[in-house]
Amino acid sequence: MLFPNGTLATMIHEAFEGFASGRFGSQAEVRRFFELHPDFPRNKKGVIPNQRVADVLNNPLYTGHICSETYGIDWLKGQHEALISIDLFDKVQDRLKGSAKVRVRKNIGNDFAARGFVSCGGCGGPLSSSWSKGRDRSYAYYLCQAKGCASYGKSIPRDKLEGDIGALIKTLQPSQNLFELVKLMFREAWTQRLAQAEDIVKSGKTQIKAIEKQVDALLGRIIDTTNPTVIRAYEGKISELERSKTKLQDQLTHHITPASGTFDQKLEPALQFLANPWKLWESGQITLRRMVLKLAFTDRITYHRNQGARTTKIALPFKALGGVLGRESRNGAVEKTRTSTGVTPQRPQRCASTNSATTAFSRLSSV
Repeated sequence: MLFPNGTLATMIHEAFEGFASGRFGSQAEVRRFFELHPDFPRNKKGVIPNQRVADVLNNPLYTGHICSETYGIDWLKGQHEALISIDLFDKVQDRLKGSAKVRVRKNIGNDFAARGFVSCGGCGGPLSSSWSKGRDRSYAYYLCQAKGCASYGKSIPRDKLEGDIGALIKTLQPSQNLFELVKLMFREAWTQRLAQAEDIVKSGKTQIKAIEKQVDALLGRIIDTTNPTVIRAYEGKISELERSKTKLQDQLTHHITPASGTFDQKLEPALQFLANPWKLWESGQITLRRMVLKLAFTDRITYHRNQGARTTKIALPFKALGGVLGRESRNGAVEKTRTSTGVTPQRPQRCASTNSATTAFSRLSSV
């Protein structure tokens, strides 16, 4: 378990990535993710304890280093392969320190793709989701639970709400010519990022040399002093510097200039998503649908039970595509999928800006 490989290694890496990015909102969600995989170790009762999840997320061994307060080992480079970067580990630790413990409830979110992504058009509060038992079968609904709202307790069928959202997502598909233009912009931005990566490597090496000089100077001072208090202070400073050096070395490892073809390997899937997010939504898979909602919109979709979806904030990459919604609506490309979504057509924007492409690229690469 400490040095996993194969499927288990991939699983643990995804858990760290998901928790750091907010895809998993709590350790309980990480545990549910582990439970989906039969290969993840269970206890004698066949369950995954919450403590095991905490042990995984707090274990620096996955960064390729060994730490032990008992033996005085602080970020010693191990012989095993790293699964995650130190930066990713630190992000997870920051989230763990700031996360409040919440009561684990029965997970029904896997039945509702839009849970947490839609707010009530009447009061602005988030819509809840639930199953309602009928005479012959159960029915899936979204509803507002804010007392005082005109829509309080009034159900919206899941298929209707998610169908209206699907119609909205379908309008995000750009024309082929515009997509090819944006693809060229992203490729130019990618080239600029490669040049920046080389500068980062040079700067990092310079900083590492400076740290090594400071460590050597402190070691010399330790040799020259006999005061235990001063020695402990020097040792503490050396430990901090070694930690900084290790983190820089780890960052440089991840900033090595990629080989040719990396653009297609790294960004092509993201660009295909921009070309047609509807394909992912149409798959019907809850995980893919939630990913589309998270990437395509910067805020909750406002939904009124009588009027449908209202104007919402489109994510920057789609804005960079320039007037997609307005143009396609005027050309009639989405006539068959029009609903009472109330989407405000976007004016064409100037897409030939390298800065815009770079910003959009950064947004995608951080997902």
